[in-house]
Amino acid sequence: MEAFDKGLLIDPMSKECQDGKAKTVNLIQSSSHASSGNDEERMQHAMADPEIQQIMRDPIIQQLLRDMQENPAAGQAKLKDPTLMAQIQKLIAAGVLKTA
Repeated sequence: MEAFDKGLLIDPMSKECQDGKAKTVNLIQSSSHASSGNDEERMQHAMADPEIQQIMRDPIIQQLLRDMQENPAAGQAKLKDPTLMAQIQKLIAAGVLKTA
């Protein structure tokens, strides 16, 4: 996603970046909504990624995840921060978080 976003900053009309981003979004959405049989394997693979580990250790992310469970309004308010939203999107893409 980041690569396509950076490409679109350089050339907002790039068909390749637009199509690539759309395909990536569709793949993330379909895999995060689907209940696949390899969730455990996918989670282990994601948690082996140093970037995912770093995000999960971040106390701000930990509080955000607690807020999303205990106080969804507070969690949603925090997601207005583009940096936090990007990190949450990475967790969703990696399969660490699932969306309803």
